[in-house]
Amino acid sequence: MPLAESADCTDHLQALVCENNNNVTVITTSESGNHNNTTADDRKNNSLTSMQTKFIIVLLAVCNFFIANGVSLQGPFFPKEAEQKGATPLIYSSIFAIYELVMLITSFLFGNFAEKFKANRMSGLGLILTGLATTVFGFLTYLTIEIEFVTVAFVLRIVESLGATAFATSSYSFISVCFPDRTATMFATMEMFFGLGVITGPVIGGFLYNFRGFLLPFLANGIIIGIFGVVLISSPVEKLFLRGKLLGQLNGQHMDNNTTTINDDREFNTLIVPINESSESSTINNESQEENQQVTLGRFLSSTIVLIDAFIIITAITLMGFNGATLEPFIRHEGISNQTLYTSLMFVALGASYSISALFWGKVCDKFPSFLICFAIAGSIITGIGLLFLGPVPFLTWTIRPKLWTISVCMILFGIGTSSKQVSAYTHALNHTINDRKFPKNQKTYGLISGMFFSCLSFGGFIGPIIGGSLLQWSDFHYATLVMFVLECIVFVILLLLQCFYVSITTTTINQQ
Repeated sequence: MPLAESADCTDHLQALVCENNNNVTVITTSESGNHNNTTADDRKNNSLTSMQTKFIIVLLAVCNFFIANGVSLQGPFFPKEAEQKGATPLIYSSIFAIYELVMLITSFLFGNFAEKFKANRMSGLGLILTGLATTVFGFLTYLTIEIEFVTVAFVLRIVESLGATAFATSSYSFISVCFPDRTATMFATMEMFFGLGVITGPVIGGFLYNFRGFLLPFLANGIIIGIFGVVLISSPVEKLFLRGKLLGQLNGQHMDNNTTTINDDREFNTLIVPINESSESSTINNESQEENQQVTLGRFLSSTIVLIDAFIIITAITLMGFNGATLEPFIRHEGISNQTLYTSLMFVALGASYSISALFWGKVCDKFPSFLICFAIAGSIITGIGLLFLGPVPFLTWTIRPKLWTISVCMILFGIGTSSKQVSAYTHALNHTINDRKFPKNQKTYGLISGMFFSCLSFGGFIGPIIGGSLLQWSDFHYATLVMFVLECIVFVILLLLQCFYVSITTTTINQQ
């Protein structure tokens, strides 16, 4: 049987490949032939170099930054432009909301197909689609008829959302495959850059709008996104992504008699060589098909714990949407500040605290995976404290008067608490699905999990402003924050019961042993 040593893993890693029906199977062995005693050198060589790892992380994170930039950059000036065309607040608010609605509907669809397409191609084509839609969006300024302006704006936002969803679900599922031992940290890094994009988007958009008008912000952002899309689908990046996926799967199985099946339509010549054993290839293909048949959306969502994790993520993002719809009117009507700059700084405090703390929670969740529910409980407590003093709630109004510094502190607490709940809930859903429910460690599984995450983000982002606006219309901000505080108390109780459930299972297991 012909053998070829990998150029990157000489004297340590040999690859045998079976290729049949576009499936490539890689079987690794150490030089000594001892499968049960993988040396430290084998582990070191069977991984991406530091530079390759940094390139993948930085590339995806920067792409995430510009995606978020494109979502938020039109905030300071699009309502004004839309009103000049004759659009009502309800209509241009719906143009904003349609982005989240499309992501909600299509996240699971893209997540389900993530395993069938190469991660770099799906991500790259999604970026190109988003870049084109963003660029064309800038030319809306030349449409003078209201119906044309509104119709084209809706279509472009839908296309932009489709591209962003394809990129997000594919990239998030890929980092789960490529970095199985650092999933929470990688997830938190992506979220940190997304948060930074949301923060800087309005600033960059407002500056470019004042400099050259409506077209320039969208033109600049769209071209940059499109360039990154072309980079992602290039051949060198495709080889690097395939290598990262391969080695991530091998490391995820601890190099113990590993047999990893990946999808590819050609040879990856630095790691694999073809062999002609149709019976072995057929057997492995059948096993892969059986695994994929077990990974279905219905089976994935049949877990109560996964649904609880989804609920935690939804409530976290709902609070962000609630703030976006209610905070500015509250500050203005209460006479706390009439300066738009100060109000903007409140949102900057929220986004900055979220971005910075997300990376911290990611590292903590990776280091202490047994305490994920505890971290979510801590985030719920922090968020609840912020809600108590933001308005404040009605029963504290006689002791506390809202000021800019108290609001900014509450925004910081929201950012820390929200990032804690999001990172821990996502990581918990991932670990529970793979470790407890024994889903296969392939990209279809990771695609479903990332699809769930973005569906929850979109749903929370969609209903948050609606809840906030409705509460503000029928009551005042104090009672609105009380309703959100009660919701957070429900989240806290659910998490507490879930933690008690895990403690009881652990105690029972120890007693039985």
